[in-house]
Amino acid sequence: MSIKSTLFLGLAALSAMTEAAPTKRASAGKRGLAFPKQNNGVAGSTYTQLFKNYDQITWMYDWEAVIEGTPVTGLEYVPLLHSNEDWCTAGWSANVANAQKDYKVSHVLSFNEPDQCGGGGSCMSVSDAVTAHKKYIQPLASSLKIGSPAVTNGDGEAKGINWLKSFVSACSDCQIDFVVAHYYAWDKAADFKAYLTKFHETFNKPVWVTEFGVTEGDAPTFLKEVLPWMDQQSWIERYAWHMAAPTTSESSLKYLLNEAGNALNDVGTAFAS
Repeated sequence: MSIKSTLFLGLAALSAMTEAAPTKRASAGKRGLAFPKQNNGVAGSTYTQLFKNYDQITWMYDWEAVIEGTPVTGLEYVPLLHSNEDWCTAGWSANVANAQKDYKVSHVLSFNEPDQCGGGGSCMSVSDAVTAHKKYIQPLASSLKIGSPAVTNGDGEAKGINWLKSFVSACSDCQIDFVVAHYYAWDKAADFKAYLTKFHETFNKPVWVTEFGVTEGDAPTFLKEVLPWMDQQSWIERYAWHMAAPTTSESSLKYLLNEAGNALNDVGTAFAS
């Protein structure tokens, strides 16, 4: 075979390989997995293994600062201080330090839904949250990026954006690198976009959406519209659907996995793809 023929075949093979190789989107890096620490006796980190072939997924969190079990490799971990209760604060600093040994850690998250009592909310007054944030979160600011408490999209004087405005004002000497939103509503993408835009314009900081879900309607279609939009907004840094766990008949939300917890469902496929 001539050198010219060999060169031609080599270039053809290279071209075929290039066309077949998967290409990451330019926005890759925002999408993360929120998973339960435990789910009916199963370590929630187990479910992350189902996402190992999806390059869009780059980070994870479990509403705590400790992971049980073995998560998929290669994801950044973001510790969270759920509340100011002893079960959360005891060992917080040590848990963050240990997490840094086992995973890439560059950010931490403050309290989970302090503007809500029940339903996973930490039910904290603004003054209590400021005191605890300064004691437990602020000391990490020299080495990690700090998120605000995550608030619901509730509408009221002590809910959602209004609660967080009061917190930011009272904690004006705190380092807050990004603000954190949760959003649950029907499948109207325009409402979702409008709320997050308002959230960003209120605080003029990067936004993380660490929980969002559809309570009524077509979740996969909703995701197909809002994911590209979030990826295009430079001010939205990260987001995670609620959640990487088996869907149950008891919840109005569809999670990312089927009821058996052994495969992605239609929502999971729409989110990860």
